[in-house]
This record gives sequence, structure tokens and C-alpha cells, in this order.
Amino acid sequence: YFGSTSSRGFDKGDDNDGDNIANYVADHEVVVVKPDGYNRNQNEDYYLRPYNVSPVETQRQYPIYFPELVEYIDAHYKTIADRDHRAISGLSMGGFMTFWIGGKYPHLVTAAGNFCGSTEFEIGPKDTPVEYRHMDMYKNYQGMNLRLNYGNKDFIRCYHLDMNKIWTQVMDNYEYKIYEAAHSTCGMEEMFDFLMESFENPPGKPQKWHHTDVYPGFSVWGYEIGSDRIVPGFTILENVSKRGFRCSVREFLPDGELMPFVDLSITTGPVYEKNQEYLINDIDYHKGSSSQHVIKSNGEGQLTLYIDGGLHEIGITRVNDPPEICIASWDIQNMGWATAKKDVGISVKLMNKGGSPARGVKARLQPTRESAGVIQETSSYGSIAVNELKEPDQAFTFLVQVDTIE
Repeated sequence: YFGSTSSRGFDKGDDNDGDNIANYVADHEVVVVKPDGYNRNQNEDYYLRPYNVSPVETQRQYPIYFPELVEYIDAHYKTIADRDHRAISGLSMGGFMTFWIGGKYPHLVTAAGNFCGSTEFEIGPKDTPVEYRHMDMYKNYQGMNLRLNYGNKDFIRCYHLDMNKIWTQVMDNYEYKIYEAAHSTCGMEEMFDFLMESFENPPGKPQKWHHTDVYPGFSVWGYEIGSDRIVPGFTILENVSKRGFRCSVREFLPDGELMPFVDLSITTGPVYEKNQEYLINDIDYHKGSSSQHVIKSNGEGQLTLYIDGGLHEIGITRVNDPPEICIASWDIQNMGWATAKKDVGISVKLMNKGGSPARGVKARLQPTRESAGVIQETSSYGSIAVNELKEPDQAFTFLVQVDTIE
């Protein structure tokens, strides 16, 4: 955003020892776009936080303009105009933006490559900023490939170490590499190869997806979310599929105070039959109540639901459709929080938000990493009626051997 960066060793010729954008583009069928995220006012001095991060300024909402940028590039250049052939990358503050933009628009990009990016900033609208940490946002990246390059002399490498403690345990689509370098575009060719490989074998849209957003209104995966929120917060969608979703608005992540005073409107993608009635099961965990009502899809096959910012489990079904079992909550039984090298007992409460009762329900707990082992792996629940929450007959028990896992 200070103009040409060739003098700083990024762009062309022998810059960055030849590991630069121009040389890469010369050897690959790829367009590299360098957006100016500054949006500087006329006669204004340059400011070191151009992308609306710390401190927040409402007129610099670069994330809001990103879809317009994508549309413009696809309209004016010879691109393959779909998410499977589009990625985003950036350095330092641009690295922070890379993961933020990628997580905000997973339906627009298939991969995100971060060079030495900050792991957290204060972001959002000026009057309602939030403290945003990438390590809390890992669920936003389903259906994407992610990579972090940073140097062993990077002055913010300790933050990268902290994030890697989390992301490597909860994500299978994330990788990182440490270079003999400081705060720089280290390993640019390797990073761009990673992005190109994602174009060749793009990850598909997840069958169930999650999304958390700092803006009161947003779009993702064909869904439109609006709200009247005028205070800082996070709108959280979980396990979204044709059969329903979980939704809440919180002060902070991961388990901040709920905001039931916020009103939400959620318009789904066009995934339902047109002009047909659907039964909505709404379990309000905050109020401890449940309800049912019928709504009709529009001519595009979309449904619009209105709920508050409490914690809601929404089932979308037809009468006599199959059961839809989901996790309602879980509690650690034998200690304050999960501790390494100790047997951890957790009781998982299930709920049926489908169209008919479930009978003979059993659940099994499986580890996702070799560092964890399951001791008591099954629980039984018997029958679960529609909108019923059910306790298990016994708790699961697991053991994590590695004491370096957060």
C-alpha cells in the first residue's frame, strides 16, 4: 500500500533472490492480484494499519469489499471464475488478513497462504470492534487448504507457536513450515506451489459447515444472515446442513456470554423444495424450552427463520421424517477441566431435532489423534423423542498422553 514494493524485494527480477511474484507468474498459468486495502482519504498521511485493524476505523472495511474485488477480476481478466481456482495470500498484516478473509469467505477461495501473519487483532466496525484470534476460528476453514510460512527469526514467532498448538490438533487441512528467515515472504515459491496444488485438487464444500462472523450481517455458503446487533460480538453458526443448524450470538469466543436481546434473520440457500411447508423444531437452550412451527419455502427453495441471539438448536424437517440426532451438551464429570495423563470422564447429552422418535440410540467416542486413547467408548440412550434431550447410561472416558497439547 506504499506503492511499488520491488525495492523491498518482493516483485521481479532478482528480488528476494529470484523467489518472487514475476518469476513465478512467468512459469505458471496464474494471475496474481495485489489489492490495495488502504482506501486512503485524499491528502491523508499514510497510516500503518490500512486494512481496518487495531485501531478500527469504519471507512477501511476491506473485508466488506473483497467479494466486489473478486467479481471485478473475474469480469476483466481470463480467470477460471470459481472458488476451486481462487486463493488468497499475504505477508504480516496481510497474512492476518489472509486467514481472516479466507475464513470469512470460504465459498470464494479454496486455499489461504499466510506469510508471518499476526495471529490476532482488534477488528470489525468502528463502534463495535472485537478482539479476534485465529486460533478460535478454526471451524471457519472447512473445505479449504491452509498453510503458514514463518521464519525462525520472526519477531512474532511465539504467537505462531501458540496457534500451532491448537490448529494442528483440531484441523487436518492446515500445515506450516519454518524457514531460516526473519519476518518476510519466506518460501514464496513453495507457498504458491501449495496454492496451485489446491487448484489441481480442490477440497469440496463440506456436507456440514460452521461459520463465525464479527459483522452483524454477512453471507456464507449461500446463506444470508442479518441482525440488529449494535454491540461487539460474534454470530456463530454450527453444523449447518439441510436438516438444520445451531446458532448463537456471544460476547467473545469460545464461550462468551450469550446475547438473547439480539434478533437474527437467517435465510438459507436454495436447498429445499420450492413453495413447500417445513416443520421447524427450535430448542432454546438459554431459556430451557422447545417449540415447533411451520414455515413455507419461497419460489427459490429458501427458508427464512427468525430467532434471537440465545443458543438455539434448529431442526428443519417434514412430519414423520427420520430422526436427527445431535450433541446438545457435554460435561466433564471428574475434574474441572481436561488434564493430560489423567482419565477424563465426559457425559454427552444428545437431542433429537428430527421428524420422528429415535429408538435404541447408542453413541461411540473415537479419537482423532494417536495421542488420545478411549477407555470407555460407548454410551446408550434408549429412545429419544422429538425435541427431547437425553442423558447417557454412562460417561465416556478418554486419556491424552501428551502433556504439550492445549
